[in-house]
Amino acid sequence: MLYHGAMNASHHHHDPKLSRNQTEILSCLRQAKEPMSAYAILDKVRIAGISHPPTVYRALADLMQKGMVHRLQSRSAFIACGHGACDGKFAFAICRQCGKVVEIPLSDDDRAGLLALAPNEIVPEQVTLELAGLCEACRPS
Repeated sequence: MLYHGAMNASHHHHDPKLSRNQTEILSCLRQAKEPMSAYAILDKVRIAGISHPPTVYRALADLMQKGMVHRLQSRSAFIACGHGACDGKFAFAICRQCGKVVEIPLSDDDRAGLLALAPNEIVPEQVTLELAGLCEACRPS
């Protein structure tokens, strides 16, 4: 599984304004070769002294709020933002065979169009768009 995104080299160092737990979990996700479940993250960060699921979930929630981590709804998994951090206007394309994830930025118009699809009886609070298919490497020749 490959994660595709533009990562600035400075993002591999300590990010300002993050707690120790947030820093450990973000580092774990940035080093991962695939999206990770919260329990897979917990297994990796135990050596750093993080041993309770609520600690991982709390740090993930804070990192998602900062736009530094994204949740893939279809996989119940998390990935580090490919741009370091973003404003939450994104979608994902996911290869159903190898699991490669490509982050797709959405314009304000894209997001407004998606929100406009909601029926009148539901007031949307978030948009999660995931496209599934085969990447170039996995498509038959």
